[in-house]
Amino acid sequence: MPDPGTRVSVRPTEWQPSPGIEGQTSHDIVIVSVHDSHDPRFAWVYGHGPECSWPTADCTTPFCWELLISVDVLAATAGERP
Repeated sequence: MPDPGTRVSVRPTEWQPSPGIEGQTSHDIVIVSVHDSHDPRFAWVYGHGPECSWPTADCTTPFCWELLISVDVLAATAGERP
């Protein structure tokens, strides 16, 4: 799985905001941590949007996004075989 700080890009259908609800938009997420889910096709990802790292950003939260992301996408991002 990708290390913290890795940027992952997801397209519609590659992520879920909650189990069983398909994502409808594309996003870039900077990973804080990755956790197992009950669905082996997806992992919970905590992360930030790239804008949180801008010098003017005042983001003080541990993470801004909590998403289920396809393990295939995460493995490809980490350079691993899905």
